[in-house]
Amino acid sequence: MLTSIAKRSLDAFEREWDYDVTYMREVLDAGGVAALAPMQALQKVSAYRGGAPVELRFAASIVAGRAADCGPCLQLGVRMAERSGMPVDQIRAVLSADRDAMNDVTRLGYDFARCVLARDGWDTPARDEIVRRFGKKALIEVSYAFAVAAFYPAFKYAFGAGHACQRISVGNAELVPATL
Repeated sequence: MLTSIAKRSLDAFEREWDYDVTYMREVLDAGGVAALAPMQALQKVSAYRGGAPVELRFAASIVAGRAADCGPCLQLGVRMAERSGMPVDQIRAVLSADRDAMNDVTRLGYDFARCVLARDGWDTPARDEIVRRFGKKALIEVSYAFAVAAFYPAFKYAFGAGHACQRISVGNAELVPATL
């Protein structure tokens, strides 16, 4: 019974987001609901809101997703950003690494994520600025968004379901994401 509920949930997610969940079906088939449950738990992590502006949250998420993958997972993240209300021009600016086209909130999320990825210690000023402007709960939200965006592509590649880079659709146009 739980397996049939999980399958319906995967079908609904696939339809809603136009995202191929074949690898999740394989996880469910091979390991049952217990193997799929951690991924479903990450959806709860992604749902945490701590007052971060949409541009801050998704700039960090898109950078993390781009670093981990530039295929279907990144496209999914872009769709989610669009649906959440992030302006298309800001999504394009993040994907293109065009800091001059970013507003100050988008740039803060972008810079924060780039510094976290670099692991060079330069993330502290951006982190402090997020907390100063939006609070510690916003930092939690952005940190969760960053981590979850990196998880799915990493799992897919480890599981053998990773995809090559592709053009990303943003609004009514496609672009090739900038190299990080």
